[in-house]
Amino acid sequence: MPERHAVVVGGSLSGLSMGLALARAGWRVTILERATGEPPGGAGLGLERGLLARVTCVDAFRIPVVSGNRDSAAWGLVREFLLEQAAQVPGIDVQAPALVTGVRSGAAGGRAIVESTVGPFAADLVAGADGVSSVTRRFVAPDAPTAAFAGYLLWRGLVPEAEVPGGLRGHGRDLEVHSAPGYQLVIYGVPGPDGSTVPGRRRISYAWYDAGRAALLHDSGCVRDGTVAGTLYAGQLPVSLTTGLAALARRCWPEPWAECIAWGVTHGEVFGTPVAEYLPARLTRDQVALVGDAAHVATPMTGAGFRNALLDVAALAEALAGEGEIDVAAALRQYEENRLPRARRLVQSGMAWSRSFVSSA
Repeated sequence: MPERHAVVVGGSLSGLSMGLALARAGWRVTILERATGEPPGGAGLGLERGLLARVTCVDAFRIPVVSGNRDSAAWGLVREFLLEQAAQVPGIDVQAPALVTGVRSGAAGGRAIVESTVGPFAADLVAGADGVSSVTRRFVAPDAPTAAFAGYLLWRGLVPEAEVPGGLRGHGRDLEVHSAPGYQLVIYGVPGPDGSTVPGRRRISYAWYDAGRAALLHDSGCVRDGTVAGTLYAGQLPVSLTTGLAALARRCWPEPWAECIAWGVTHGEVFGTPVAEYLPARLTRDQVALVGDAAHVATPMTGAGFRNALLDVAALAEALAGEGEIDVAAALRQYEENRLPRARRLVQSGMAWSRSFVSSA
């Protein structure tokens, strides 16, 4: 039987999970990631380790989490774990930095072609896991390839637990949500940079939704023509802005979170992400499929981003599994029929929340 080759565009959590799932199903996998190392700015996420283990066949319970009303992990630690796992699986080749510049169909009935800075790749399957500003999406949905700005900003950061005044005093294990006019705060504990879950050595992840920064985002170039074009990192923020954010945190949020966030924004533990949304009309074209944020972009307020990416990965890997010849086009149609209605419902639910949040500011 000829070797089946898949190219995964994007080496973040979704792309690495996709690569692991395909390799376990017998595919040779090339993962192309444009960045090296962890991007600036840190964030937390909810993590269903059992789901990740089932999808990728790795021992995801080795990933440290802070457990409360959900299991919470640090994005960087999860990616580091998945990279280590990918390096140990025969048949997976991770190339970084490798900027993908385009995806196209090959000759009739042939393989897809991925153009990149490390050369062209021919593949029986291309899985686009390249996030909100997906290049792969331009091929799959050329008439509607870009995610739209949802009208508000998300400030995020990780603060050492030791910087929380008076310690957590029982806080930090459970995810908490707090509201103020024009703002919403989601905050919870995650492991420390070394993976420690010992009280005092953990970190606090905050996600502060801010409906009043549209002018800042347009002036900085982070939003252009209604689409998200960039992220505001700590080094780009003027002192007047971080000082103002610290004062605002003290007015809006209860202790110990007020001083926790004030410390974060004044000590460089902050970045600002314009919230994007993308409602898909399709997930596949020819030999190319989209997963995760490349496929559908919902506000992080849904709390379901990585979970739904893993469900995409599971559905695509299942459709492509099996011995002998595989009709990739038929498998991708099966994947789209499975996941597209669910993806649209998730995004539409998030869009309704976004409209309500922005209009209430």
